[in-house]
Amino acid sequence: MCRITAILSVSPAANEDVLCAGPKSLLAQAGAVEGRFQDDGWGVGCFRGGKPVVKKSPGPARLETGAFKAAARSAVSRVTLAHLREASNPSGLPRASLIGPANTQPFSAGGFLFAHNGTLFIKDEIRSLLGAYAGKVKGANDSEVLFWQAVKMLDAYGDPAVALRMALDEILTVWVSCRDKYPGRKEPYQGLNLFLASADSLTVLCHGRRRKGGGKPALLTPGWEAGRIAWRQEKGRAVFSSEPADGRPGWKKMDDPSVASARLAGGRIKIGFERITL
Repeated sequence: MCRITAILSVSPAANEDVLCAGPKSLLAQAGAVEGRFQDDGWGVGCFRGGKPVVKKSPGPARLETGAFKAAARSAVSRVTLAHLREASNPSGLPRASLIGPANTQPFSAGGFLFAHNGTLFIKDEIRSLLGAYAGKVKGANDSEVLFWQAVKMLDAYGDPAVALRMALDEILTVWVSCRDKYPGRKEPYQGLNLFLASADSLTVLCHGRRRKGGGKPALLTPGWEAGRIAWRQEKGRAVFSSEPADGRPGWKKMDDPSVASARLAGGRIKIGFERITL
């Protein structure tokens, strides 16, 4: 599974502690567990002058630690979104077509950054509904299709939380009509954790449907299940992460499924949560 860490700060900051400096940081997760490496690319996105800026590589972060740390150090911003990629392949494509800059996250457009953890099995069906946005897809992965679906919903509804909810609703609606094409699948996705960032906000959908009997554990936090987004509000910042990004107390689990909306308002961070009924 991919790994994601996002930070919203009252003042511009680099946030190296949770990105690359500590033993549970995002970078530490990259090579923490043999057989679960995130070796298919990495990226660090932030905002400068209100516009998204992304530094990324299709290589393994655990083997490019210097470049990752430099990217984290230079991401001085109120909002930062970083991603480690373990490529999903719902279409059974050759590996060579899955790895490359176009497939590496975070994605950016229209003043937003986006990252996804999970697998969308009905990628082609959702892409067929993108309309003009389909022509903007550059890579071969399901996450980019989800990105442009989110942009489509943003343009339609204007609100990031509504956009992510409507994206989920569209996926579930489409699944009703196409599930017979996927006799081995019970659901249209395996994990749908979506992170959407603007220059002054973070919106996070936590939805990592788990198998009966429990799924895999988190990489570096015993007792924390993979796919359950962690969050913590501190003095001057809020952090959302695939799992706790340090060993300090205060990490909480997002409900599944739910949407978190964190915004800067009047020099303070305001966070709201909304449960989703499927």
